[in-house]
Amino acid sequence: MSFQQPPPPGACGQSASQAVSQAASLQALLNGFLREIMPDSVTPGRPVEIPLSHIPARLRVAVVYHSRTGPHQFGAAQIRFAASPAWQAAAPVQVITLIAQECFSRLNTRDPGKLPEFLRGIFNSNAQIETILHRNAGLPEPDGFLTAEQALSYGHWLHPTPKSRDGLTGWQQAVYAPEYAGRFPLTFFAADKSIVSQGAAQDDARGAAQGAAAGLVNQIPGIAGMFQLQADEILIPAHPLQAQALRLDPAVQALLAAGRLRDLGAAGGDFAATSSVRTVYAPDCPWMLKFSIPVRLTNSLRATLRNELEVGVSMARLLHRLGFAKTSPRFQIIDDPAYLTVDLPGRRESGFEVIFRQNPFAGEQGKGIYNLAALTADPPPGRTALLTGIITRLAAARGEPRAKTARIWFDAYLDCMLDPVLALYDRHGIALEAHQQNSLLDLGTGLPSRAYYRDNQGYFITRDAYPRLSALEPSLAGQPVLVFSEDHINERLAYYLIVNQLFAVIRRLGCDGVAEEAALLLQLRRRLTAAAGRFTGAAAGFARYLLTAPALAAKANLLTRVHNMDELETDTQEGLFLQIKNPIAACLPQPAQEPADVLA
Repeated sequence: MSFQQPPPPGACGQSASQAVSQAASLQALLNGFLREIMPDSVTPGRPVEIPLSHIPARLRVAVVYHSRTGPHQFGAAQIRFAASPAWQAAAPVQVITLIAQECFSRLNTRDPGKLPEFLRGIFNSNAQIETILHRNAGLPEPDGFLTAEQALSYGHWLHPTPKSRDGLTGWQQAVYAPEYAGRFPLTFFAADKSIVSQGAAQDDARGAAQGAAAGLVNQIPGIAGMFQLQADEILIPAHPLQAQALRLDPAVQALLAAGRLRDLGAAGGDFAATSSVRTVYAPDCPWMLKFSIPVRLTNSLRATLRNELEVGVSMARLLHRLGFAKTSPRFQIIDDPAYLTVDLPGRRESGFEVIFRQNPFAGEQGKGIYNLAALTADPPPGRTALLTGIITRLAAARGEPRAKTARIWFDAYLDCMLDPVLALYDRHGIALEAHQQNSLLDLGTGLPSRAYYRDNQGYFITRDAYPRLSALEPSLAGQPVLVFSEDHINERLAYYLIVNQLFAVIRRLGCDGVAEEAALLLQLRRRLTAAAGRFTGAAAGFARYLLTAPALAAKANLLTRVHNMDELETDTQEGLFLQIKNPIAACLPQPAQEPADVLA
């Protein structure tokens, strides 16, 4: 069942995709279990053994690739019962079930409904992976923004239910999930302006920031002249899934019956889902639209909160006033500068929420743009990982060894991703939730030339910077949810930018034999050492933290899922975190390479 030995190209029929999906599901679950429940149990060159506490037996799983920075790759599994001296082969489904039971046994979690719910999520995710692999066998390799968004066959790299989707039927998946490459028109409502809330970072021609948001709807392709709106009506776009749920809401039905809301149905040009499912893209639209949909993906129901709408506008204004784009031309924050929603009595969120996100990838601009999750993901059967293939082709074109090209590529990547994020944090006290899926690279030339960040949920502001920034952008005064201590931000930024994103790149290149993980960690360490000496604000302390802390924070996705938590319903909307060993601190260079006074 080795996940490292896929079928040959073109051989991913239903039985092959079933075997690969089960191996992938086991790898996802087992990596989470070993990180969150049995840390320090994986040793290079040795199989991992797991004594089971809920039955008298032991599991043994071969380790095909041991990673310092991310998920390990596993091979064949065996089980030995106490009454028998012999190890027996264990099928992936059997091991998945035993590991799931072991999670609850070791955590002493006795809620009778949580284990079945956990198993249902695992096998729901597994079924999605199997279907995606079977459907997409033989498709060309992604070559740009949308195809990369649709290429995440396995989902989150360290999540026990990486492709679980609650609230979507099979036919809805085929139309609205990104991996199926479906296209669909949006649904539109006409709402009395008295029940509409809206905001925009930029004023319209009349200088009315509020009205500017409603005006953006007219830029959606194919709707010009489609509707006869009354003078007091505003056009509200909705995702078809969103619209289907809204039509069943009694409060919405009351508005429809009273004539204060009209259901105009589907109209306009076709859109496609991006990797987040609820954000949609059309190459001829200047906006990507992010909706609130009644679907739970991995840990959370993808409902957009009111404060997210307002944060997007506030941060777009603030970043424009700071002029950050001019000082960091190789890094762009994709703003969410406008929103619309309908107000329902007694409810902060109605379900109509829609965010307008800049679309820098219209037309041919998306060529060569890849999100980091797609670049670093394990490849489908018979394929090479996207990042490995890009570096391999680049090395051949340059006539140099892959390892040398990988080091050059990694340096260019740090230039346009790490350095600008540190600069923003240092100069302005603003940190970004720059995980794999939120981060993109322009690889049009093979080497990273520009990085992008998206997500209005993912900003942190230090307490020290908040008074100055809120004076510059007064609407931030109503957003205390963004403000944290520097220590808290250092932990979260370490997870999102380093553990989740940069370590994924290092692990990918190490796993595929392109470069040694230890060499890339040293390369990163040298960059952080330089940053600790160059910066004078928050980024200097952050770099020193990364260089010296024995452990770094990591999201506990397995524990979050075992306890059936929606992370957006926790106090900080962050979910559960734990501590893992810091491989940067453990990868020590020669003393001469790192002056002691830099880290003092």
